[in-house]
Amino acid sequence: MRALPVVILIFGCGAARPLAAQWHLGVELAATRYGGSSHDTSSSHVASQGRPGDATAITIRIGKNWRRYGVALRGSYAKPGLAVAGNNINLTDKTTGDLFEIVPLMSTRVGGIGPSGAVRLELGPALYLWNLDDDMHARVGALAAVVYEWPVAGRMSGTVRLEGTLSRSWFDAGDVPPEFERRATWRYGVGLGLRYRL
Repeated sequence: MRALPVVILIFGCGAARPLAAQWHLGVELAATRYGGSSHDTSSSHVASQGRPGDATAITIRIGKNWRRYGVALRGSYAKPGLAVAGNNINLTDKTTGDLFEIVPLMSTRVGGIGPSGAVRLELGPALYLWNLDDDMHARVGALAAVVYEWPVAGRMSGTVRLEGTLSRSWFDAGDVPPEFERRATWRYGVGLGLRYRL
């Protein structure tokens, strides 16, 4: 009977190591492009769209993968600013418009490329905090991504990520002129990253 706790401890320690090896930390740089947000319905302005500007986002994530499924939590920062566009005009004010983003993700492996590369589909809700002229706009949206991950060296792996997001307009009613209609804000991005398996 005294040996039972020792056996449980040995098996517990042995099982904990493979489980711990599934955790990973990652960093990623992504080029993002925004659309939607607001549109001039009167056609009286040269620039008929108001939206967040295009930006480079830096992301840190922690996650855990099993054989097929995985979970992760990622936080991102970018400075998209405020863009007005239309009729071959695109002006972006980068002095405002900081973006903080938090996304819990669930993933599933949907295929592989080569002997050890994995293709994963990720889905999750996203919280966007867009600081526009010291006025915080909080929005909830959805994110979907396709990720290809392959081993680089040792515990390091590389990733290529293609993602899209959708939420209601990032503008409040008082942010746009009356002739502008608020529309859903969408974004797509392409990113490169590195992950370290713990």
